Amino acid sequence: MKKPFFRRLKEVFAPGQTEASSDLTTHFRDFQAVLDGNNRALEAMTEMGEKLGGEYLFDVNYTRSAYATLFSAISGALDHFNLLTDGQYPQLAGTLARIDTLVQRMLRGGASLSSPLVVFYPEITWDQAEEVGGKNYHLAELANALHLRIPHAFAITTTAFTVFLHHNGLEARLAALAEADTATLAEVRTAILAGGFPEDFSAALGAALEKLRDRLGHNATLAVRSSAEEEDGEYSFAGQFETRLNVPCTVEAVQSAYKEVVASLFQANATSYQRQLGYDLGTLKMAVGCVAMIDAKASGVIYTAAAGKDRSRMAISAAWGLGPGVVDGLTDADLYTVAKEEMLRVVERRIGAKARMVVNLGGSGIATVETPAEQRPLACLSEPQVLELGRQALAIEKYYKGPQDIEWAMDAQDRCYLLQARALRVEDPAETPASADTSAATGYPVLLRDQGIVVQRGATAGTVFILQHLDELEKIPKGSILVAKHDSPHFVQAIPILHAIITDIGVPTSHMASICREFNIPTVVNTGSATSVLRHGQAITLQAGEGSEVVVYEGIVQSLLREERQTAAKLRELYEFRRQKYIMRYIAPLHLVNSLEQEFTPEKCKTVHDLVRFMHEKAVQALVANAEGQGRGFHRFFGTKTAVHRLALPIPVQMLVIDLGGGLRSTTGRKAPGFDEVASVPLRAVLAGMLAPGVWQNEGVPLRGADLLSGMTRAADVPGGAAIMENVALASSEYVNMSLRFGYHFNMLDCYCSDTPRNNHIYFRFVGGAAAITNRSRRIQLMAQVLAEQGFALKAKGDLLVGRLSGLNRQEIEGILNQLGRLIGFTRQLDARLDSDEMVTILARRFVQGDYRITP
Repeated sequence: MKKPFFRRLKEVFAPGQTEASSDLTTHFRDFQAVLDGNNRALEAMTEMGEKLGGEYLFDVNYTRSAYATLFSAISGALDHFNLLTDGQYPQLAGTLARIDTLVQRMLRGGASLSSPLVVFYPEITWDQAEEVGGKNYHLAELANALHLRIPHAFAITTTAFTVFLHHNGLEARLAALAEADTATLAEVRTAILAGGFPEDFSAALGAALEKLRDRLGHNATLAVRSSAEEEDGEYSFAGQFETRLNVPCTVEAVQSAYKEVVASLFQANATSYQRQLGYDLGTLKMAVGCVAMIDAKASGVIYTAAAGKDRSRMAISAAWGLGPGVVDGLTDADLYTVAKEEMLRVVERRIGAKARMVVNLGGSGIATVETPAEQRPLACLSEPQVLELGRQALAIEKYYKGPQDIEWAMDAQDRCYLLQARALRVEDPAETPASADTSAATGYPVLLRDQGIVVQRGATAGTVFILQHLDELEKIPKGSILVAKHDSPHFVQAIPILHAIITDIGVPTSHMASICREFNIPTVVNTGSATSVLRHGQAITLQAGEGSEVVVYEGIVQSLLREERQTAAKLRELYEFRRQKYIMRYIAPLHLVNSLEQEFTPEKCKTVHDLVRFMHEKAVQALVANAEGQGRGFHRFFGTKTAVHRLALPIPVQMLVIDLGGGLRSTTGRKAPGFDEVASVPLRAVLAGMLAPGVWQNEGVPLRGADLLSGMTRAADVPGGAAIMENVALASSEYVNMSLRFGYHFNMLDCYCSDTPRNNHIYFRFVGGAAAITNRSRRIQLMAQVLAEQGFALKAKGDLLVGRLSGLNRQEIEGILNQLGRLIGFTRQLDARLDSDEMVTILARRFVQGDYRITP
């Protein structure tokens, strides 16, 4: 009987020899392998993100190699994660397989013929963006994810497009279009319009239409609209493809409209747009949306960031009738400006003339007519309606994490339907140049001053070309300033040779406005009189600033001109750049943020980043549960001996320490160990830094309205020094792995600190925050400046920072860990205070000098 007792006693005081400790060691090795795989995956993601910064050239071989590295890392991590968690989350393997299928399809450039031909919007899933096209996908998300009102609709997929081409023998013709001329493109359009449909296509379409008729009635009509693969993605393709309105719900009518939409891939303005973005003609695939028509009494567009650099306000345009009146710039619409404060507020209301409107003719299509005189002076929207649209727009902006261009319609019962949402390209406030000095133009006659609305800022000069008819676009000389009665997305044909666009009528929320921003063309709309004031062939200089800061001078004012605008494709417009950008949507976005929410489940993992986040959180929990379970086993034999301890610290951090051997000094009784009981060299050094006087700011930090919006789905730090959620440290005498979470930012530290320098290393990762992305990025800049002083090799992207350091002696590692601990405490809530780039430099300098004040 004595031998088993002494064997057990030995096992307690020599845990490295016990079966339980062996299990914990095995689990810890799996845990380390998960962390290593996750870290390598995050580094690969960061490197791919850096390539998208526009400073590197790369080809498909780089993209394939980078993705292979990423996939190998995450696959290895998943294998060890399954061992660590005893296979509790089998769904993750399926998620990774789906991501890999989507990425490999993009890398190969092939189409999937196993996908459905028709998909109703409620059935569109997160991994079908390529199959249903950007426009369908984003509109479906508004209903499926945000539960906002959209019309009944279904998508005809890119698989159906491939099937249609194959059935009509068009694949070879499209493959030879790279240098096609106008005549060849016209022949392709004719062939498409004359094409037939295979039986399975017609059957799937017929079944979908019958389902819609059952819901909407037999007199329902549809908007048959384009949804190309990348439409409403990195580039908008605004107004470049055809839309057919009021199409009857019959197979014949929808098939006819479908062919018109597909053929529009090869019309003049669309091919010009594709070539300017670096596409090879014939490679872009077209999905099509079939959306129930809304008989709108009013329609319009919302820009969640007002024109120019002002992101604190949104612009809502509205006109009577259907949407083309606004998006095609056919009428002088109402314009409402809304301040994006904690409570939305209408700060400006301009009622447009609205002389024309687009109306519904039922099955006969649509028509542009004169607006009844009594309707013209009336506001299309009441203030409550404006604010409700604003609230929905803010929800969409928050969901997509950036400014949005949103189309809407309101029916006779005042029900608002959202028709489209896409990213809005706006100027970066940090890159906006100062206004030019107008004194340099002294002596030049002013032809127009402060008339119109600036769509795209800029100063340029050229010769006026007054456009009377669209067929004159081919006659415009290079270097012209296009002046027209109203705007049109067809102007894209002339963009390579234009210096600017000025119109009499128009709104800053039209399709043309979106395109001008994309190509950085100085543009002014709604001047009221440009076509009558300016003369055809006249040399002028345009200076467009903020809002209505517009001056048109007679003559060429050289001193006001910037460098000539380059119209050639920029790096970000190259195909390989876009390919990687598209692939990154399945890799980089992080949807799983708060591990305490019900949404933190395997089913919600949509990207590689989600997998990394989920595996890290659950791996820590699994290791803790394993250690606690073994601790309870020890406790049954000996009462107090356990591998898991809760540290008692004089700062608001709850921390569990899993002692891997030598991490803590011997503890007796049930009292929680404190800092003095920490024996682990690296853990003690980090905690010493966190406990340094003045480092830990316990007072609550007020967040601004914008920060609250940014952090609405983020857990704010608990104010007033209250205890923060649990953190975990796995420690031995010379090793520590720490996972620290404060509110919605995360610190991960892995360190070995011994007397052998070649074995020593520090790996540090920081991500997240509750403030706006600009403030979170500033915190990363500050941390990077401090860590660079310590000799870290760093990678930073957005609100992610990764640092590595190795090969130093024990004393140097301890000193750096002490500084790192101070930095962790110092920056805990710092993002909410970093309101300027100057503060980053000031606070970084103070920190290095040991001054931890965070006041300006």
